[in-house]
Amino acid sequence: MSARRTILSAVAVVAALPYVAFASVFPHAKLKSSLPAAGSSVPAPKELRLTFSEKIELKIARITLVRGTEDVAALGEVTAEPQAPETMVVPVTKSLAPGAYTVKYRVAGPDGHPMGGSFTFSVK
Repeated sequence: MSARRTILSAVAVVAALPYVAFASVFPHAKLKSSLPAAGSSVPAPKELRLTFSEKIELKIARITLVRGTEDVAALGEVTAEPQAPETMVVPVTKSLAPGAYTVKYRVAGPDGHPMGGSFTFSVK
C-alpha cells in the first residue's frame, strides 16, 4: 500500500508540472499599489493611479468609482503611464464630495486573462 501511494504521488506531481510551468510563464496582473492608497483619507484627488505587476491591456481595462451603492460618473479615459505601462492613470473629471469611495477595476495583462478587484479610500 505504501509503494502504491508513493507511485500515485509521483504521478500526480509529474501530471501537475505542465500546469505549474504554464502558470509561471503567464502570470496574471495583480494590483501592487494605488494613489490614493487603499484605506487612505485624502483631499479630493485629481486622478487615480493603479500600478500592476505587469503591463495592462488598455482596451480591456475598466475602472469605476462607487460611492455607497451608486456609480460615480467622474472618471475620464484610462491611459497608461508612458514610462511605466504597468501603471494606469484615470483622471477624476469632477470634484468628489467628502466620504468613502470604492475603486473597482477589471484588467488583463498580456495573456488576456481578466483579473478584477477593488479598494476603498476616503475624501476629507
